[in-house]
Amino acid sequence: MNIINIGILAHVDAGKTTLTESLLYASGAISEPGSVEKGTTRTDTMLLERQRGITIQAAVTSFLWRRCKVNIVDTPGHMDFLAEVYRSLAVLDGAILVISAKDGVQAQTRILFYALRKMNIPTVIFINKIDQAGVDLQGVYQSVRDKLSADIIIKQTVSLSPEIVLEENTDIEAWDAVIENNDELLEKYIAGEPISREELAQEEQRRVQDASPFPVYHGSAKKGLGIQPLMDAVTGLFQPIGEQGSDALCGSVFKVEYTDCDQRLIYLRLYSGTLRLRDTVALAGREKLKITEMRIPSKGEIVRTDTAYPGEIVILPSDSVRLNDVLGDPTRLPRKRWREDPLPMLRTSIAPKTAAQRERLLDALTQIADTDPLLRYEVDSITHEIILSFLGRVQLEVVSALLSEKYKLETVVKEPTVIYMERPLKAASHTIHIEVPPNPFWASIGLSVTPLPLGSGVQYESRVSLGYLNQSFQNAVMDGIRYGLEQGLFGWNVTDCKICFEYGLYYSPVSTPADFRSLAPIVLEQALKESGTQLLEPYLSFTLYAPREYLSRAYHDAPKYCAAIETAQVKKDEVVFTGEIPARYIQAYRTDLAFYTNGRSVCLTELKGYQAAVGEPVIQPRRPNSRLDKVRHMFSKITWVDFRSQPNTLSK
Repeated sequence: MNIINIGILAHVDAGKTTLTESLLYASGAISEPGSVEKGTTRTDTMLLERQRGITIQAAVTSFLWRRCKVNIVDTPGHMDFLAEVYRSLAVLDGAILVISAKDGVQAQTRILFYALRKMNIPTVIFINKIDQAGVDLQGVYQSVRDKLSADIIIKQTVSLSPEIVLEENTDIEAWDAVIENNDELLEKYIAGEPISREELAQEEQRRVQDASPFPVYHGSAKKGLGIQPLMDAVTGLFQPIGEQGSDALCGSVFKVEYTDCDQRLIYLRLYSGTLRLRDTVALAGREKLKITEMRIPSKGEIVRTDTAYPGEIVILPSDSVRLNDVLGDPTRLPRKRWREDPLPMLRTSIAPKTAAQRERLLDALTQIADTDPLLRYEVDSITHEIILSFLGRVQLEVVSALLSEKYKLETVVKEPTVIYMERPLKAASHTIHIEVPPNPFWASIGLSVTPLPLGSGVQYESRVSLGYLNQSFQNAVMDGIRYGLEQGLFGWNVTDCKICFEYGLYYSPVSTPADFRSLAPIVLEQALKESGTQLLEPYLSFTLYAPREYLSRAYHDAPKYCAAIETAQVKKDEVVFTGEIPARYIQAYRTDLAFYTNGRSVCLTELKGYQAAVGEPVIQPRRPNSRLDKVRHMFSKITWVDFRSQPNTLSK
């Protein structure tokens, strides 16, 4: 039996969850469809998911049709969950993009379609809610052509009155998008020779799996109209072509989940090979994993199994396997696998409403952060505040909702702030010697700092030989540098530079690693002062679609949000801008655009990385009572009083 994995994506209220239930019901997987209102659906079970009409966490269900097992992977539908969106899309063989016949292509539709195109996911378009009054299908088709892709195939003729009738579109002109890209079929068509349905179907399947064109189907998920033709299309078009798989085992982990009983489960897509209970499988670069329990989706439920075959979504209990881990041979992974986890851009502090719940809150955050690589938390060693780092504001809402719904914790969250970083401006070096005031440590350290291109991160090199300074002292210097990089001249993490340990001297037998560990950040700070640092902030690249009549305002309002427009072009009734914008302004920019365009604008964004910050430098107060503040004050005092008259006292 063949196994295929599909995703269902849609804008708010287009009927995605209802369609999922209708597919399960029409296939016989469930005895009655679940209700969105009653919260009895197989997917979108969180209160926040139902309230906002978005999927937050990937869920899996399945049905059987035409001797084919279809797993539905309910992928997140908001770009705050960027990593999970792409990680979930990567396991799909195809997708159904749902569009409401009444609403047409909406802003979120374009965002989702963009993600599908970016990952080259074969896609079928389903126009839902054709039973509603006032439907203009020709207008919907034109909206799809203008805003998504002109490369579509209308697969059905639709009559809406006096009753709804769906029939297969037999007009040869409907197949133009398929024929025109196949020389053999095109020659037959021009010569007036007959083209068999089998030839057309094979070429359509091949083209669809190349992620273009996009077949269009119709129906009403609520009334069960058009569901069977859609299932026929899915099982036909998304079936892999040619010989599949290999005996070599390969599976990729795309989701981590904790049950209500705190059991940790991993979800993996099995790309090749067969996985059996009690197998011992290799983890790329790590210890082997013993398969002690295994579940798969089946007929709307999650069931135990002894064997999983290629294509299957497998659920395993594990406390050690991580997101993106590969079981078996990593060379068998498909090219479209998403490997990028961007850095969080915002942060805030979070606290329980009662001190007695602090440990429970920390345990809950540990689990949530384990499931989401874009959420990080730490406890400040001085203030003991719990600091959250994350990608977007919706993500923060989700964390709060999870803490409330699942963990029964009420929290107090401060207003988020942007995470800035610092980068040295020029090459510089500094050395502090033993027994040279105000150095209280039995250590000599010389460090150099060299700026690197944006996005390079931090590099470290020791040019002091182990024969001259042993490993314990060397490790202590690295620890001290690591600590010093946490707070630059403006109080932010220092990045995009190379730190070289140029000179080190100890005094036997007095010197200890602690001397080197404590002195290293002081030397680093002095080197950074000589270099100077540049403040960096996260930027987004954007593509903005707005109605043509708002061209002037959209263009002239951009500088208010420090947005730089790089290109502008007019396409029919739309203007398309591309550019970049500081991440801290994107929410206000989008809100403003949506307001004056009456929700008709679309702003697609991608993380661009850190760039030079605009405006006045944002200084982050140093953490109070730092273990180095007293020493730092001593050095600063001496530097201000004596440096001009005795420049060689502190450094060489």
